[in-house]
Amino acid sequence: MADRITTEVLRSKFEALLGQMKFLLVRSAYSTLTRESRDCSFGICTAGGEMPFEGAGPHVFIYGRAARRLLARASADGLREGDVFIGNDPHEIGVGHSPDVLVMTPVLYGGALVAFCGSIAHKMDIGGAVPGSIYSGATEVYQEGLVIPFMRLYEQGKVVPQVEEVVRANVRNGDVFLGDLGAQVGATLVAADRIKALAARYGVETLQEAFEEMLAAPQERIRMAVERWPGRTAEAEAVLDPPPSHGRPVRLHLRVTREGGHLTFDFSGSEDQVRAPVNVPTTRVLHICGTCVLGMAESGIAENAGMARAFTLVAREGSVANPLPPAPVGNTTMVIPAYIDMLVSALCALKGQGAVAERGGHGTTALGWRGGLVAGRTYVQYELQASASGASEWCDGVSAANPLHFHYSRRSLGSLDFQETPVEALEVQYPVRVRRYEIIADSGGAGRFRGGAAPRRLYELLAPAYLNVRHARGFSLPAKGVGDGRPGRRGRVVVNLGAPSEDAMEGWGQELKAGDTWAFEGGGGGGAGDPQTRDPRLVLRDVREGFVSVEGAQKDYGVVVARRDSGLALDAEATLRLRSGQRAG
Repeated sequence: MADRITTEVLRSKFEALLGQMKFLLVRSAYSTLTRESRDCSFGICTAGGEMPFEGAGPHVFIYGRAARRLLARASADGLREGDVFIGNDPHEIGVGHSPDVLVMTPVLYGGALVAFCGSIAHKMDIGGAVPGSIYSGATEVYQEGLVIPFMRLYEQGKVVPQVEEVVRANVRNGDVFLGDLGAQVGATLVAADRIKALAARYGVETLQEAFEEMLAAPQERIRMAVERWPGRTAEAEAVLDPPPSHGRPVRLHLRVTREGGHLTFDFSGSEDQVRAPVNVPTTRVLHICGTCVLGMAESGIAENAGMARAFTLVAREGSVANPLPPAPVGNTTMVIPAYIDMLVSALCALKGQGAVAERGGHGTTALGWRGGLVAGRTYVQYELQASASGASEWCDGVSAANPLHFHYSRRSLGSLDFQETPVEALEVQYPVRVRRYEIIADSGGAGRFRGGAAPRRLYELLAPAYLNVRHARGFSLPAKGVGDGRPGRRGRVVVNLGAPSEDAMEGWGQELKAGDTWAFEGGGGGGAGDPQTRDPRLVLRDVREGFVSVEGAQKDYGVVVARRDSGLALDAEATLRLRSGQRAG
């Protein structure tokens, strides 16, 4: 019998187990993307295919979909002790894009199916047209790397060698790929053993009852919070940069309806799916809806699959929010901030609050090295590149951060997802030097509350390489401000910054030679409110900290900052005259 105390004890034990899985994978992974950036997640599902725990982050609904896929095939193939499955097809199991490889095993105890457990880890390369696999020019999912149907990797405890052979023949860094994959399998099998031990101690029926209690809890708490909101309907839109193979901006639309404590998110007004990798699988849209609701409803609600019971998702088949194969989906993580902005703005309207300015455009970069530490091997340097969040009516945007960080409300398993790779790790493993890492002054949109300022990371190549860049928003169209707030600075990728041969990349790929430099400049977040009403003391602080230049303070905020022997100081009288003149003008 799973009473409340037993349920809480089991919740704690399972979340500790998820933390152990994370430790095992991160410590034994080969790639910097998993080891340093920690672009991975872990999931334990019920026997029915729902995730009752926190910790899976953006993948919480992917594990459930994959588990249900196995259940649908169980009568034909059977689920046996020691079986481990692998897959990465976005259209079959809902992973965000092809490099996100899922490993999953059913947990059997006493002949009964108790749970499913697994992990997802983004691979630095999974083949395809360019290093890093996914790229902005793709028109079909097949161009984004090897597609692995959901299939057995281990059969009753023994590896299926043909799977590894196919993978090695199709990826650029087979040893790194299979090393990470082995770490995933190891963490998953350890988890399976721990779950069996819990089933032996508490009983299968008690586990299942506790799982259901955990899943039911978010629905009731969300309902109680949402039914107090004054609004009934709200709409919001976002526009993505024109993809290379599409030629025009891509429009996203959301309509939210509240009926009591239940919400309906309707994305039917969004464009049809396009032959460009800005389509997003519904599993990721579902998670965005859930976590935005959590952030707007009440702190402390569990981020598990049960949150989806509190709302309905409507996403028209064949649209960018519910694409059909063979639609490419590689830029999913670049597009998600646009969905977040729409959801937060619409939910703010239902709550009677002001909208939030748009987030700046972020991206990923991949360098395909033709040589490296070991002769005869190719290397892929894949990195997550940051930008900034937009301002709101009550605070400045967050500077120099991945915009996804400020969507996930909390982490019970340690540090934030999607960390940048440390400079030291890059320079040890690849023929590259990071020459500068800095804030771009005046990149955040001016406003009463300033948009987050974007970072710049400048690299020098010590050997030839091919550069593959991925972004989807904030590089052609800047992040919009709200309430008279100004837009953020557009993002750029620049080869040989500051040199006579300086070249701002227009496409998604370019050959570079030894001695070249290149810089990734994220997009700044939009501002909120009239810049002329920002407290001059805050502008002075921004200048001292490098977020705003002396010239930008005067031009954008009407604030005069004087350079004196003692340092930078506010000239209050000159500021008053300047602001009076700018308002009159």
